[in-house]
Amino acid sequence: MAAIKRDVAGSANLAFDLIIVGGGIYGTMLALEAGRRGKRALLLEKDDFGGATSLNHLRTVHGGLRYLQSLDLPRYFESVPERRWFLANFPALVTVLPCLMPLYGRGLKRASIMRAALLLNDCLGLKRNAGVAKPQCLPLGKVVGKRFMRNAFPQVDRRGLQAGALWYDAAMPEHQRLLMEILRWACELGAIALNYVRGESLLLQHGKVGGVLAQDRQTGQSLEFRAPIVINAAGPWCRQVAQKFDQDHPRLLRNRLLLFNILFKRKALSEYALALAPPGRPDHTYFIHNWKGRLLAGTAEIPVAAEKEDPRPAPEDIADFVADMNDAVPELLLSEKDIEHVYAGILPAAATGRLSGREVILDHGLYGGPAGLFSVSGVKYTTSRLVAEKTLKKVFAGCKAKRTLPPPEANSKRWFFPYDWQLATTADLSCLKPLIEEESVIHLDDLLFRRCGLGENRRRLAELLPRLRPLFSSWNDLRWQQESERLKTQLQAKP
Repeated sequence: MAAIKRDVAGSANLAFDLIIVGGGIYGTMLALEAGRRGKRALLLEKDDFGGATSLNHLRTVHGGLRYLQSLDLPRYFESVPERRWFLANFPALVTVLPCLMPLYGRGLKRASIMRAALLLNDCLGLKRNAGVAKPQCLPLGKVVGKRFMRNAFPQVDRRGLQAGALWYDAAMPEHQRLLMEILRWACELGAIALNYVRGESLLLQHGKVGGVLAQDRQTGQSLEFRAPIVINAAGPWCRQVAQKFDQDHPRLLRNRLLLFNILFKRKALSEYALALAPPGRPDHTYFIHNWKGRLLAGTAEIPVAAEKEDPRPAPEDIADFVADMNDAVPELLLSEKDIEHVYAGILPAAATGRLSGREVILDHGLYGGPAGLFSVSGVKYTTSRLVAEKTLKKVFAGCKAKRTLPPPEANSKRWFFPYDWQLATTADLSCLKPLIEEESVIHLDDLLFRRCGLGENRRRLAELLPRLRPLFSSWNDLRWQQESERLKTQLQAKP
């Protein structure tokens, strides 16, 4: 399987069909879909791959049941096949997620309404398992009784409990590995991916795109990369990149929404993922994810100002989140001391202040900008591949994708670690050596947070750190000290 080789100077001497600016899930999917169409892509990421919003999500691949409640059928019919794509192509990385919602007879969350919604979900999603291996097939949903609810979720609020809704979705427990395996698949198809390379300006030839002038942030060197197409997929920074390359287009990210999830120092409440609405906020449903046996909860949505660069929520927002958890499950008795980590990212918001309903794909040439420049502002991880496909249909009209499968190594469960990992000897870490060599690990935190899940259990990193030193034999003592301090600074930051 192709490695991700960081040859910045060598890449400047190559010709590409397109350059993608932004190495989150949308940029990664664009590189993959370009490769499936026989196009050679260069992906430039100013920091590390998948290090912003794409890293800080709830680790779920939603099929769109919630869209049926709002009768948003177009989004529903996009989400179901894209969830199937993940389940079919990455059976080792995307798993079946059973979901359970207690029903109290209030509003739309009544047994009769949910029974109809689950039936409709199963009928409209009739092909949800087509081409999916049996262990990854999603069973039918149903309404269950109070006894089932109490057994499955002992801490359920029993006051007024009438029944429960059970359905099945998908999850990505090893979410770092999923993005990296997709990126390696793209490289297998001819893409080149460079992290810590920032696009500075657009190269133009007679009003048309000629490439990108970029800076290698490791060396400070400026280089020119050539391609007739440039796609801006910079996520929260897409408007800034659009302005830098052409002009500001507010509709790319007219309003910004801070979304955050919290991992608590608690075991999961159930074998099922739980959909819970606090009595004080019946209009907002929290998803309590059983992630590797731990309690991961989300998602809070906070409108933020356009100039906000730091995606971390304010202390009062975190306090409100914890209060909502205790309101939804009175026996929890959570406090802010129980927080392991806060995962936060910026996504587009609608004028109502809620999460945007649609991606934006912008051809700058249609608005007086350079021909060959495109910008993409996406919303959902689940539909990232589909948005990449839509974009490339605009860019390369009539160019069809070949049917390809990810390399077998992508589903080999390599570099998987449980949350409560234990290392008996330093030799246990030898498996990381190929990972460091093959996936452009520039900094220590790249390895621990964005190549595998070792960094998720941050309380054990002090034990792990000295054992990693032999794996970085090319670093002198000063470099090791700098990298260790960089990591410690990140760990000391507020969650």
